[in-house]
Amino acid sequence: MNHQKTYRKQLLSAIISICTLPLYAGGAIAQEEAAGLEEIIVTARKRQESIQDVPVAVSALSPGQLERGSITSSLELGKMVPNVELHETAIGSESLSASIRGMSYDDIEKSIEPTVGVAIDGVFLASNSGGVFDLFDVESVEVLRGPQGTLFGRNTIGGVISVQRTEPTGEFGMKLEGTAGDQDMTDIKGIINMPLGDKGGVKLSFKNVESDSHVYNTSLNARRPMKDSESMSIAVKYNFSENTSAVLTFDDYDHNTTAPDNVFVGFEALGNQGAVNSEADDWKTSPQFLPLTATLEGENTTLKVTHDTDNFQIKYIMGIMDYDEVVREASWGLGPDVLGGVFFPVDRDQNFKQTSHEVQLTSDLDGPMNFVAGLYSMEADSYITSGPIQNFTALHYLDSTAVFGEMNYEINDLWSFTLGARYTEEEKELDTRSYPMVSGNAARLAGSSAAADLLNSANPTFKDDNTSFRAVLQREIESGMMYVSYSTGYRSGGFFNRGITPLENQPFQSEEVTSIELGMRSNPTDNSQINITYFNSDYTDKQTTVIVPASDANCDKEQNEAGSVTCSFVRNAGEVSMSGIEFEGTYMPTEALTLRASFGTLDADYDEYDYNGVDISDKARLLYAPELTAYLGAEHTSDRAGGTLTLNLGFSHKDDVETQADWSTYNPVTGPEVTIESFETLDISATFMKEMSNGTLKLRVYGTDVLEDGNRVGRRYDAGSFAWAELVPRRQMGVTVGYEF
Repeated sequence: MNHQKTYRKQLLSAIISICTLPLYAGGAIAQEEAAGLEEIIVTARKRQESIQDVPVAVSALSPGQLERGSITSSLELGKMVPNVELHETAIGSESLSASIRGMSYDDIEKSIEPTVGVAIDGVFLASNSGGVFDLFDVESVEVLRGPQGTLFGRNTIGGVISVQRTEPTGEFGMKLEGTAGDQDMTDIKGIINMPLGDKGGVKLSFKNVESDSHVYNTSLNARRPMKDSESMSIAVKYNFSENTSAVLTFDDYDHNTTAPDNVFVGFEALGNQGAVNSEADDWKTSPQFLPLTATLEGENTTLKVTHDTDNFQIKYIMGIMDYDEVVREASWGLGPDVLGGVFFPVDRDQNFKQTSHEVQLTSDLDGPMNFVAGLYSMEADSYITSGPIQNFTALHYLDSTAVFGEMNYEINDLWSFTLGARYTEEEKELDTRSYPMVSGNAARLAGSSAAADLLNSANPTFKDDNTSFRAVLQREIESGMMYVSYSTGYRSGGFFNRGITPLENQPFQSEEVTSIELGMRSNPTDNSQINITYFNSDYTDKQTTVIVPASDANCDKEQNEAGSVTCSFVRNAGEVSMSGIEFEGTYMPTEALTLRASFGTLDADYDEYDYNGVDISDKARLLYAPELTAYLGAEHTSDRAGGTLTLNLGFSHKDDVETQADWSTYNPVTGPEVTIESFETLDISATFMKEMSNGTLKLRVYGTDVLEDGNRVGRRYDAGSFAWAELVPRRQMGVTVGYEF
């Protein structure tokens, strides 16, 4: 098996080398045939710059790439960007599970912070809910890798996904698309722009998607509905003067997801849960599944005010989020009457509110020095009721403020440096109450009201402050630039609000990352581009979820009295060293053909892992940290039938990863590794666009993972004695019809 993996990696490296050889060539002939690569503008440093001028490991897609390809969801970025893993959480609706450079987070609890930040229209999301988004109404999307503590702040130790939606154009126009695909999927979305006098414009956008599950249930002899989501948005832009404008956006959304893709594997005590590591074909159909429903319903309000002068730009960004998140698990077993019908019911209601304010001052001076500085504040609170399993209520409050700045100085024509810092203060409070667990049909009938006597209550507080730094030395070269950077970032500490006992409710501390990067951004020719980054990071005080039997000495006796078989808590258990190389190359041999390649390597090892007082660093593996990610893509455009036909092909590879594991996984004596095997995907699409008398017609046919059928195992989950797996659909086919004017 090791020989096969080695051969596969060697083959992939050879393919990448062959495909990228032209990038290193002089390209004299190609330059005559190709018009040059499209320039991509990013805002990774809170100002508009060419991606090739930014000393940050950033990947971006232009609106043209999004339009011509079949890149419709933020999750697709995980195939294309090196060292990036993006999934939707199994328990949650439109909730992002993101891992960049091995720094991951996969939970729906609002009391635990993400490792990868998501910003939409400049508003930082305090949780991962709503982090999965459609790319239809998007001006730009950027993926920043590595700690972004100075300009983006807390909880960006892995990186940042930044999305900017389109603003109202001030002119009448419309863009409509409809897609139909496998599992009775329909996706209808549109944008309508209208003028607002001669001072601005209004933009209306909408989306509705419905689909059935990709898992066929043999007990019910049917597929269950899986997704029914709709969203609407209205944005108003008003130009007060030539220098001052404001954009006010209001979003309303209702996402409903049923997740029968969570297949019940078995009982740990019976030893049959290990079958999850088998090939995907074994799970084409299954009578055993966890019928879970998750909804995310709420409203967002964003206000952005911009004022420009000759040398400065002042920007104010306000974001308000208010949503309800509900998770229901109705039954778990072979059928509705097996083992008493319901023996693991969950009923979770959670309300989340977030309000943030940010003021930025960005300079545009003629001299050698420019800067960006700002103030930031955010308040967030969530209230959750859960039962009858994990029977508790929790009120969580967060108050965070920060001041930041970054200065760029050009020493001469060749050398420049950047210095930045951000100081953050935050305070958290938790008010939690837990009750005895109720199981079986009694729980289903009684619901959360079955809570009788108060088992435990806690009101812990958490205060912290942090200063993150960034220093960059940059040198111009003949074809681009090179840089070396030192950066830090931190992920906030807090509470594990699912805890039942005082031990579980104890706060854990913040974790920190220090990273050194060596990077090169190069355009050897007008039609080629090479970006290479080497990184070396130290990860300290890593937060780790620990799940142990209730009989463990580290658990309180109340745990057994609550009727639970496990004890769960988050602790600062480990230190990690990680390093790797990231490559992104683009070559355009002709005007019609564009080739893209990327790969990322990751070497990540625990230096220290404290498991109940035992160092198991020699055994523990990071979750969702593949050693190799790779992507090869080709885009060919030609004139056909009076229009333009674009063919897209994308091949991606992910090495095997360890997924979320049970309590014994990191036990130095008995713990097995729970591994999701490496896999490849091949995606294809054909897009035809034709200019009509009053607009543009678009037709697209697409297929994802076209070489494979059935499903593959994407994740493994355990809860004490129970084990289940998340199934990911493989071959998906569909057609899109669109019109724009």
